[in-house]
Amino acid sequence: MPLAANDRTWCGKKLQVLILFTRAGVAQQIWVSARGRGLLVDTGDGALRDLLAAGIRLDTIDGIIYTHGHFDHVGGLHSLLGFLRMIGRQAPLPIHAPERSTEAFAIVHNFRRCYPDSVPFEIQMRELRPRQLVELGALRIEAFPVAHAGSIAGGGILEPIPAFGYRISCEGETVGITGDTGMCEELPALVRDADLAILEATFATTEGFDPEMFTRVHLSEAMAHDLGALAKEYILVHRAERDE
Repeated sequence: MPLAANDRTWCGKKLQVLILFTRAGVAQQIWVSARGRGLLVDTGDGALRDLLAAGIRLDTIDGIIYTHGHFDHVGGLHSLLGFLRMIGRQAPLPIHAPERSTEAFAIVHNFRRCYPDSVPFEIQMRELRPRQLVELGALRIEAFPVAHAGSIAGGGILEPIPAFGYRISCEGETVGITGDTGMCEELPALVRDADLAILEATFATTEGFDPEMFTRVHLSEAMAHDLGALAKEYILVHRAERDE
């Protein structure tokens, strides 16, 4: 069952989801929590602002996990780390990203260079492999490889990059998040029977676009609806300007 396009919250029996912000080419960040603690999926521009505006206590962040390294998914990491440094976070902060996904890790390396002796918490950078399972607090996470490449206006489709979607579970309840992806063989397994699927739907239509865009870069809204039908409920996110 699709949820309303402007619905940004979901509460299950065990899991809660808050879509802090989502717009293709600008930013995306999603908060998934259970038992009062949670996981931040991606940190696009404004992630810190959105967390504070939502009233989320930053000491309840058990970790950050990245779908891929494009700027609209990692651009807010330096500011978030800086704020955690300023308020004196003590607990280690695990940061997970697909293996060979260099962008988020490069931001962490630069942050450490800026503050070599005054970061009071350990930043634990971890590369994930396809179908790897990890646990952060009460959440169990499985990584699914998806198909994603960048594109530049006038420059066509770029080379594919490491990109994952995730199934996040707690005590039998599951949220599936596609991240940015074209249509690929892993997507049905990623969202099937999930209590909630969060699906990117960057393109309103397939008309006027190179068909390769929908297998290598992003989904259309119709494709996302078809995938969403495999889950119990679903939300379409990461739309382009029509979301305004």
